[in-house]
Amino acid sequence: MDIYNEQFVEGLFNSMSKTYGRVNYLSSFGFTERWRRQCVQAIKWDEVIQNGFDLMSGKGETWNLINKACTQDHTLTGVDISLEMIKSANQKLHWYPRLKIGTKQANVLQNDLESESADYIISSFGLKTFSPTQLEQLAKEVSRILKPHGQFSFIEVAEPKLLLLKIPFMFYLKYLIPIIGKLFMGNSMDYKMLGIYCQKFKDCSIFKAFLEREGLEVQQKRYFFGCASGVVGRKKA
Repeated sequence: MDIYNEQFVEGLFNSMSKTYGRVNYLSSFGFTERWRRQCVQAIKWDEVIQNGFDLMSGKGETWNLINKACTQDHTLTGVDISLEMIKSANQKLHWYPRLKIGTKQANVLQNDLESESADYIISSFGLKTFSPTQLEQLAKEVSRILKPHGQFSFIEVAEPKLLLLKIPFMFYLKYLIPIIGKLFMGNSMDYKMLGIYCQKFKDCSIFKAFLEREGLEVQQKRYFFGCASGVVGRKKA
């Protein structure tokens, strides 16, 4: 089984679409919301912004945070591989007055987004579903889509380096979250994959290196002792 195969990933998130947000919030004790807020706050919203992209946008979980943080009206496009996630996100399109939101079902690695069209790219908790080869391709797409001086901010659950934290945290991700998924949502096997993806992903170090190879300015961030990892930066002029 290729867990990075496009059809597999699409099917997984289609299956989890009705329960994903609630299980994430419950199983992380609300930390996913805090980490999304930190991801959004890494964008400098006082710069001129006309157009943004939310990649691996899921059910639009960042949109409320973006609407609160941004200082000017602009267009935001959510891109996700899962049709069911997009359907859930579409119910929120008119909830946020500062944002003119549209959605696109697409594999972000094979997209028709216009080159140099984005003032910012944001993404929360989608990186782990990419293999290293796919992360390299994603870095190329980020560089292609961003305008000169365009900003980006990505965040992902990570494997902590501190052994005293790593062992219980990974046990929690791999074994307890599936139990929570089963108890609360009747689904355990799909949520087991989140721990598997996280263990293979480690953190944002490899993605950071690929972004730097594309000539982007990049800073890696660690959240809550390394339980989440992020990259923020911009495209040079």
